[in-house]
Amino acid sequence: MMLSGPMSAMRPGFGDEKSITLMAAAGFDAIDYTFNEMYMRENVWNQANWREYAIKLVRKANECKICFNQAHAPFLFNWEKNGEMENWILPTIKHSFECAASLGIPHMIVHPIHHIKYKGNEKYLWDWNMEYYKELISVAKNTGVQIALENMLQLDEKRGCIVPDVFAKPQEYVAFYDALASDEIIACVDIGHSGPTGEDPVELLKILGSRVRAIHVHDNCFRNDDHFLPYMGKIDWEAVTKTLADIDYKGDFTFEVTNFLKHYYPEPLISSALKFEHDVGRYLISRIEAYKR
Repeated sequence: MMLSGPMSAMRPGFGDEKSITLMAAAGFDAIDYTFNEMYMRENVWNQANWREYAIKLVRKANECKICFNQAHAPFLFNWEKNGEMENWILPTIKHSFECAASLGIPHMIVHPIHHIKYKGNEKYLWDWNMEYYKELISVAKNTGVQIALENMLQLDEKRGCIVPDVFAKPQEYVAFYDALASDEIIACVDIGHSGPTGEDPVELLKILGSRVRAIHVHDNCFRNDDHFLPYMGKIDWEAVTKTLADIDYKGDFTFEVTNFLKHYYPEPLISSALKFEHDVGRYLISRIEAYKR
């Protein structure tokens, strides 16, 4: 099982090429490449020379004996701006599939449309997202980059707490995935997103079962989307690893511990933090493998 970590936690402090070097030196097998900044028109992936940039990153990764196993499509857009969806958001997300393909990435997390309140709009968001993903399926097929769905959460700003969002409920996630019925779609379970919405990550994994082809691994205290390193919060990691073994999970072990790494940007510390993250990851992988035996 490959051990991977997110580029998004590293890029602000070190840039892409240095981040690749640091993650490889820490012992990671792969990198989850995040296209978050593509919402900005001046981002390198939106420029005419984006292919040259991709070649440079692949060359660096090859030198370091590391690969890109997964990606995140951009999502930090102004979704409510009039005309933005058809004129900027959708074309940019479609372009991110080409970018992912240029890095040899097999699948990419594409967040559902969820910028409006979920409660009371469940049917509307279901229909909108069904149309949205169906439009992207042809792009996935043409680029060879599969679409990974993800269970989401929202902030109730009045109460200041996390509430359920699109795909947070296991039954809805399964029903939507099955309704799409496409080989271009896989399920990613964000283990950390479950608890704060009132769901159990173990139950979500069990219910999705063999549909789960990717995971986001991070911890929290079941109140906020903390993105901590495992064992810093309240998730039962022994139960999680056992369940991953029980469903015969065959995907990669991909961290999303952005709020752990961002505190250790001085270079001597980031190397130590990455090594510790790596060691935690290898231990958790060993627990999955032990339960499979």
